[in-house]
Amino acid sequence: MSLIRLILEYENLFDDEPKGIDFYLNGITKEVLIQNALYYCSLSTKIEPELNYLFYPFLLESDKETKYEKSLKNKVLKFLSKEKVIPVIINVRTSLKFFELVQGYDSEENIDLSESAIRQRLLKVYLLLNKRYNGNFPNKENLNEMIVAQSLTHSIYSDINYLHLRVTELIKACLFMEYCKENIPSHFKIFLQEYGITKWQEYITYLHQIGMLIVERNINEPVKSITIPIDDKNYAKKVIFFDKFCLQNIYHNDQDYTKIKSNPVIKNEKTGEYYIIFEQFFIEKMFKGLYFTFKNINNLLKGSNEFITSSKFKSDIGLKFSEKVLMNKTLKDSLGNKYKHLGYEELQKQGCPDYYMRDGKNIFLFECKDNLIKKEVAESGNIDDFIEECKHIFLNNKEGKPKAIKQLIKNITEIRKGNLTEDKGINVRDNVIYPIIIVHNSIFSLTGINALLNEWFFTEIESQKIDKRNIKNLTVININSLILFQGLISQKNYGIRKLIDTYWGEYEKFTSKKYPTPEIVVSELFNVSKSFDKHVEIMLSDKNIFTKELKRYNDYFLEEDD
Repeated sequence: MSLIRLILEYENLFDDEPKGIDFYLNGITKEVLIQNALYYCSLSTKIEPELNYLFYPFLLESDKETKYEKSLKNKVLKFLSKEKVIPVIINVRTSLKFFELVQGYDSEENIDLSESAIRQRLLKVYLLLNKRYNGNFPNKENLNEMIVAQSLTHSIYSDINYLHLRVTELIKACLFMEYCKENIPSHFKIFLQEYGITKWQEYITYLHQIGMLIVERNINEPVKSITIPIDDKNYAKKVIFFDKFCLQNIYHNDQDYTKIKSNPVIKNEKTGEYYIIFEQFFIEKMFKGLYFTFKNINNLLKGSNEFITSSKFKSDIGLKFSEKVLMNKTLKDSLGNKYKHLGYEELQKQGCPDYYMRDGKNIFLFECKDNLIKKEVAESGNIDDFIEECKHIFLNNKEGKPKAIKQLIKNITEIRKGNLTEDKGINVRDNVIYPIIIVHNSIFSLTGINALLNEWFFTEIESQKIDKRNIKNLTVININSLILFQGLISQKNYGIRKLIDTYWGEYEKFTSKKYPTPEIVVSELFNVSKSFDKHVEIMLSDKNIFTKELKRYNDYFLEEDD
């Protein structure tokens, strides 16, 4: 069966000319619209792309086996007889756009509509939004580009393990807080005041408590309210804290759901109940949001001695924290101390890799990329624009300066010329090199991206006429995987070399086979083009991630903050 998904639109299910979106929304109260918007956002990540679940969010139990449901299913079956795709209605992008739409909507009149009629209307609204935000599936000659295009449309906010994400975001937040307290104390003091807390551990603790509720949500109970008990001894403090995350207003034409990402919680002012709009955005705000919070604090300090210029602030966080602190610490902790490690302190010479490790003749070269894809490019779903943006990040920037892939290739040639003098133990005639890019953005863990970057890597190797023997495939690793599995990857049975070899072993096994039809090729390519991070998650799925290496971060919650 094909793994290509197609988002259904109005004309796929209805024969008539659609009315405008306002026509279908008119008469439905804003409260009901918001409830359904939260429902769609949550279900978007929980419903499997199966025919049985296709209309699940839009049908009541009483609608089942009715003429209405049968007509919808017959339309889909007729459509599938012509197209070899997996049909999809509910999806994250449209659900978020639906939320943005109804958040700023007020019905002109109140019509007495049954719940079934409301759901029928909202299905039509959703299908019309699908047409607006549906990405056109490109017919690309390059299969890797085609796989990336599908991932960009359907998987950018999907297939996320929220428990794993929550653990890594909390750990990164701890390290970031520690860095800010030591390096920008004036900013740090204002941060504590703004959140009404006396020590940063309270910030982490509150987020941890709220985050636990997210993990408990499921398809049968996708939306849960969060209430702070009135008798809680820290009631006032927690209200002030949680209100900081609440959406106050929203604007349209938002290219990347910026408002929701910044304020991923909505509050019912009448009841005092809180609702998470979209789980991933809330969890990622635990760490990602801190950068923007401190950036805003820095702007408040403009004109004072504590103000840091915008370019310097970005480089301080991007280089000093992301690379010097987060990447260096994580690699040393996760890869084990029995190997030769060279980090930022040892690799000061210009042109050196961002991190270096050697295990006998096996050399691991790391480049760190904490870049973001422009939000208008990520959201548009245009694969050509996305690929162009990736080339600027990983090959050459817009000024022509070589980036990660070319930097790795340059370091490979330098090693084989004997010019990396920081490690005296290199045998320049007998070594195996593992090129690795550490990324900090989950978009680079989409299916197909690693295969595409690896294709660019070897195209560049060949264009420079470099001997590619004993140069391994380029591996893209999200920093989260190293943080999460650090206690396992440091063990002999799950070492980084073994994980990389098994990851690429699957891909090379696929490329060495012949397949009878193009459909089977695409289907299999989806399976073997998954990210390294997903490969590790699958391989270690039955292991307990909470090793002593991960548990040591509990110490942050036990320390007193002076």
